[in-house]
Amino acid sequence: MAKKFVYLFIGLAFTAGIIVGGVYAVRNGITTAVADNLRLDDQEATIRAINKVKPAVVSVIIYNKEDDIRVKKGSGTGFIISSDGLIITNKHVAAVASEKTSEYRIILASGKEYYAQFIGKDPLNDLAILKIFDKNLPYIEMGDSDKLVEGMTVIAIGNTLGLYQNTVTKGIVSGLGRSVAASDKNGQAELLDNVIQSDADINPGNSGGPLIDLSGKVVGINTAIDQDGQGVSFAIPINDARPVITSVKERGRIVRARLGVHYTMLTPEIAKDKKLGRDKGAWIIAGENGSPAILADSPAEKAGLQAGDIVYEVNGIKIEGGKTLQSITQRYKPGNKIGLKILRGGKSIVINVVLDEFK
Repeated sequence: MAKKFVYLFIGLAFTAGIIVGGVYAVRNGITTAVADNLRLDDQEATIRAINKVKPAVVSVIIYNKEDDIRVKKGSGTGFIISSDGLIITNKHVAAVASEKTSEYRIILASGKEYYAQFIGKDPLNDLAILKIFDKNLPYIEMGDSDKLVEGMTVIAIGNTLGLYQNTVTKGIVSGLGRSVAASDKNGQAELLDNVIQSDADINPGNSGGPLIDLSGKVVGINTAIDQDGQGVSFAIPINDARPVITSVKERGRIVRARLGVHYTMLTPEIAKDKKLGRDKGAWIIAGENGSPAILADSPAEKAGLQAGDIVYEVNGIKIEGGKTLQSITQRYKPGNKIGLKILRGGKSIVINVVLDEFK
């Protein structure tokens, strides 16, 4: 899959079906109230979803102590995921200041303010967890990002430009399973795998905010934009964040299972160009930045995986579309054994791997 540099947020129409439905009603002499009712239903659903979610969306302002002076370093967005105060945001939002010397000021939509504790950052994705200490806090329900399809309505909420708290924008899912290389204003780059593309307008400061569906459930975490175009934004699927959330709730820290490979998700175009034996799966190759295909002393190396292998199944789950090698392996815990079906030299083989933990 082609990779493109997009930008992380630091800082700091009705649907065609409704329009067609209206035209159909007019041509058949039926009252145009049919289209009007559909528009009203869409509007009411949007407003209900926003009102349901807004109390749990927070502005995150980051300060750092420098020579005994408290300096504002940036701002972003987050949202509460449990009634006892767990907050998810982007790693690049939390990382604008040193973890040891930073302060995280949290502002709720109600105006109530807290200072948060930094819990941890995800070694695999652009995610971080903070915590405020209170009870009976409003929180957002998690949806199922695996059920998203192109054309579904989504709503983004965030602290736009670090100035306009809880700004709301609306759009549709424009694409799924995207793989993009993202860069922040400091030139730090990160691969975003299996992200949701939408045309909901996003601006700096929206980082870490929720992407929700019309039922008011979060389906993604807003992360990046492509500044070369208009209405091209990306969000991490909420299902890819579930292992992080679960591990923090169960262990008090972020725990990720590690396989230890670098790969590219195959497309028919890549397979044809490289003359590969499969056009779906995870092709294990070195990274463009020089990172090795197989990490030294990793579970993958110990199990005998090799550069050039194409992993096409994990425990019977086919690797294709939004089911990437990373998203599937993250369903498991360190110490779990998984079976990989691999194409190597034109032959299919099975390799068992015992996952360990990212350190």
